[in-house]
Amino acid sequence: MKKTILSLAILGACISFQTANAQLAKKKGITLEEISKELNILSQKSDDNSKNQMLLEAKALTESKNESFAIFGSRIYTFLEKKDEAEKVDKAILKKFPKGIKARGLAFEKVFEEKNATALVAEKNYNEFLKKFPAAKFEEREQALYANAEARLAGLFFKENNSSKAQEYVNKLKTSKSFIQSGYGLIAELAKNNDYTNSLPLLEELIAKAKEDKKVGSTYLPAFYPTYAKALYENGRYEESIKISEEQLKTNRNAAVNSSVNLTLANAYTKVGRDLDAFLLLDKFIKNGRNKDVEEAIKPLFEKLNAGKSNFLAYTDKLDAEIKEVTAVKYKAEMIKKEAPNFSLVNMEGKTVSLADLKGKVVVLDFWATWCGPCVMSFPGMQAAVNKYKDDKDVEFLFINTWQNEKNYEEIVKKFISDKNYTFNVLFDEMKDKTKATTTAYGVQGIPHKVVIDKEGFIRFESSGGSADVQKVVNEMETKIELARKG
Repeated sequence: MKKTILSLAILGACISFQTANAQLAKKKGITLEEISKELNILSQKSDDNSKNQMLLEAKALTESKNESFAIFGSRIYTFLEKKDEAEKVDKAILKKFPKGIKARGLAFEKVFEEKNATALVAEKNYNEFLKKFPAAKFEEREQALYANAEARLAGLFFKENNSSKAQEYVNKLKTSKSFIQSGYGLIAELAKNNDYTNSLPLLEELIAKAKEDKKVGSTYLPAFYPTYAKALYENGRYEESIKISEEQLKTNRNAAVNSSVNLTLANAYTKVGRDLDAFLLLDKFIKNGRNKDVEEAIKPLFEKLNAGKSNFLAYTDKLDAEIKEVTAVKYKAEMIKKEAPNFSLVNMEGKTVSLADLKGKVVVLDFWATWCGPCVMSFPGMQAAVNKYKDDKDVEFLFINTWQNEKNYEEIVKKFISDKNYTFNVLFDEMKDKTKATTTAYGVQGIPHKVVIDKEGFIRFESSGGSADVQKVVNEMETKIELARKG
């Protein structure tokens, strides 16, 4: 996850101009989008002049009578890690604009705050929220929040089997300019509850709308189709499900590595008597890495096609050997060799750990933060890798916590590791001065970022991104560690 640069996000896209002028925020008639365009280029620099310019703009923005300007000013302070200033501005905004955007956002969080609230309770909360913050009082670009609420209420009523009430909110949702975006959230909720009866007609409307609105639709269509194929399958429309899934495998490169897409297609194949096609599809998929759900689906197919005469365990053993061979060839081609910057960092026990002291060992670095979703997602796999090498004295795993903005970050990190029962050796990076940070020395642009260092102190592998597939993470780490061990 790349650390967020200054952007308008909810207010508009940032496109850089070539220059930045002093006190943009004080120019008469200037728009927030124009200010953002100018400041974006400054946000990508690290020199003191650029930072000082941004601070001047932040101050001018926060003094504005326009709440959107003031909010943007607060975000600049946050980006520049001026947390205290940002908090002061946020409090001032709430006082100055008690029925404004920020106050509305905080109030909206409370509408769905109660975890096990019934749909009627949530609806009551929302109606009270509407009295204080009616949609008509806000600009068009601020309307998405209301569509989001309608989607969430529809999901709650569907979950309670109150279809007529749910449909009322779906109908409201359809009139929103955020129908595609909010509809996606509702579809995800219905899929989580395995409600494919109600999701199917909604998906068909969303796909039709996404095809019309190519600007927004191009982003959401690839996400709609796998769920659509699944909904078709669950509603007994197997041939249509097959057609959609096959088309996705041809046109969407992500579909090939999506177990859900492949399982839906394989299951649909079996429903129409195409067992061999189902087996070949899953066999091809599983050769990219073991997957529990796929294995459970392929086993009965294997036994049926072989009439019980072949050993499934022998098949999986052979599969493991093929996977390891293919993985080794892949990663061997990606090997690099450059000297690893030395570092000395303190771990959660207060002990100093230096890379220099670990020479003679293969060292795995994992740069992470508690707020980083992909980091956390990959941790079960990393824990499994740590467990695999726990008795190997020649391999060391170091989890370098970085980019934590909280003042009490050590306490937060320790609690996170304890709550999750991870046995990681966590080191704390330099948080205040980026020039002294280990992440800077290693050129880290986004987290999670993993580095594998050989026994001689050379970086052999660098990679970014995380995976929730435990076995895939273990296979990757094992292959890279063993290649680095050989030098």
